[in-house]
Amino acid sequence: MNYIVFESGSRAGLSAELFFEEYVNSTGAQHQLFLSDLDEDFQHIVSRHPKVHLIHDCQAFKMLENGEAVIFPADELTRQSNPVATEAASQQSFSNILPSYYNKKQMNEFLAQYVDKCAIKIPETFALSNVCVKPNSMSAGSRNIQFLDNVCVVQKIDIAHEFVVDILRYDDDKMYIFPREVTLKNGYDRFIKLLPLDGELAANVSEFVKAVCPQNKGVFSDIFHLQLCQDTKDQLYYIEFSKRISGTSCVNIVTGMSPFAMLDGVDQDLKTSPIDGHWLRFEDFLLNMQ
Repeated sequence: MNYIVFESGSRAGLSAELFFEEYVNSTGAQHQLFLSDLDEDFQHIVSRHPKVHLIHDCQAFKMLENGEAVIFPADELTRQSNPVATEAASQQSFSNILPSYYNKKQMNEFLAQYVDKCAIKIPETFALSNVCVKPNSMSAGSRNIQFLDNVCVVQKIDIAHEFVVDILRYDDDKMYIFPREVTLKNGYDRFIKLLPLDGELAANVSEFVKAVCPQNKGVFSDIFHLQLCQDTKDQLYYIEFSKRISGTSCVNIVTGMSPFAMLDGVDQDLKTSPIDGHWLRFEDFLLNMQ
């Protein structure tokens, strides 16, 4: 199988490449991975693996049009905006994306119908999407007033802990959950602490996922990840999800996460990592993989 990853200059592209190398090197699988990016310079980078090829988006779209590859779910932005990529992605359940997945207000309202009894709650989501935000205090003129259109307005949570959870779902009942606590900088994992694969958070995530999608279809199916938080009173909240691997999901290689194995129907070879439960920089995980 030929797999294409879009926007591969990102951390998600790096994660996909590392997952691919780990899987192919350990199994001898005959897949090819095409890392694509819009930047003209990207295709001139030389991969260290003979089955990994760096290409420009134009070549990737042509491959999809000719039916020569499928999209590996590492970044969804190109799949949303390009009709060739969108059509190709829709042919596989693991890469198919519906516009409703990215309407945060609509998604919160959808999820809230099913998770009332779950440990993970949906933040209160307000009906308005076109809003005028004013400071609720003394102010002069129009200072600090914001007019916002097409936004999702939710309650503010006093966040104490943030989590990212990668999930590989094989069927209705069988899924592998890879949770980690994170501290973020500019939207990226800065410091990471891997959490037990069979711990309390993983159990809460399993309950949440199955409450929304009892079957392996739709939003929580195949390959996806959740962003969660815990407030100062220990209440867990859903933040958002994406139907793809998370950007820094490669840190889970040390515990056995293998999305390419999942796509081949091969079971995950889970491991107990000596770094579980310890804070590390993202870069430390890359050093440990060498």
